[in-house]
Parts: sequence; structure tokens; C-alpha cells
Amino acid sequence: MTVLDVGNLAVTSGSNTQATFTWDDSNGAYSFVRLQARVDTVGSSFFNIGGIGVNYGTFTKNKNGLVAGESYRAKSRTWCDPNGGAYKAPSWTSFIYWTQPTSIRLEGGSTIANLTVYPNPSRDVFNVSFTSEDAQDLKVRILNVIGEELINENLEQFIGEYTKQINLSKNAKGIYFLEIEKTDGIINKKLILQ
Repeated sequence: MTVLDVGNLAVTSGSNTQATFTWDDSNGAYSFVRLQARVDTVGSSFFNIGGIGVNYGTFTKNKNGLVAGESYRAKSRTWCDPNGGAYKAPSWTSFIYWTQPTSIRLEGGSTIANLTVYPNPSRDVFNVSFTSEDAQDLKVRILNVIGEELINENLEQFIGEYTKQINLSKNAKGIYFLEIEKTDGIINKKLILQ
């Protein structure tokens, strides 16, 4: 039995940390589909969406825990034998690509101005500066690509210019994120450690 892959695989972002995958059975019935994605950088590892498979008849699956501003790629493959086995589609589908949105909501709310991060890329230290034009509670965090918090600084009723050196020399090379959380939104900036 030849099993073809799902039809019309697509992705939409439900929030800055969630994506919704949809597909159809326009290529025919199957037993289950396996969905995999990874950060869209060379050498990153794939992770499953929906466990080891999504049974036929379900044509949507949400994936939470994604990183705002990060670019990803995903693929799918169908099986007709519930145990996997040799009866699978000849190959994975072509990749679909997307970037998770960042939420920068400034209309009518407090603002962050003049956000700069330099050097970026860096081998060790990033200089971060911004100006808070209104007194506001801010949370400044550094996250790795899987969302683990490396640095966390709470600024209560902060107004004026913020400057800080962030030393990531003890961390693995790769992508990190500066996240500034305000009461009315989150600003994200990608940091590249070489």
C-alpha cells in the first residue's frame, strides 16, 4: 500500500509562543501523521508536535512553548500501520517555514525607546541600552532558545536610561533572546553568541 503525505500542511501563529498546524486528507486516508519542527538554523534538533503521531481524522495540532521572534521549519510524514513499520509515505513533506511573532504593543501604552544591543553578534558581552519614557514596571530577561531563563532583572517604576553589560561567555554558542516585559506587551530582541 502506498501512502501519500497529508495535503496542504500549513501553520499559523496563535500567539507569540504558540503555533497551530493544519492539514487535510486530500491525498487519501492514512493511519497517523507525524509532525516535526526545529529552529531554522543549521544543526538544530527536531522536536515532535503532537507526540509520536496524530491519528487520522484529526487535522489540526497546537504546539506551545515556542520562542517569540524565532524562525522555525516543520515537516510531516504519514503512516498506514499504527505501529509505524515499513508502510510509510516515501518521504517527509517539503518544509514549511514561519517566524513566531513578537508582541510590541505601544499604542496608548508606556513606551521603550532607543533600544540598542551591541555588538550583536558577540563572542561574550552584549551592551544593552534603552530609555523608558514613563515610570513603569519592567522585567528584563535573557532566555535561551528553549525558553529557559538565564538572567532576570525586575525594574519597579523605572524611568530614564537603562544600560547594562550582559556577559554570556560561559554559555554555549547560539541564539539567545533579550525580553523586556512591560504591563502592555513584550519586546524581544535576538542575541547571537558566536
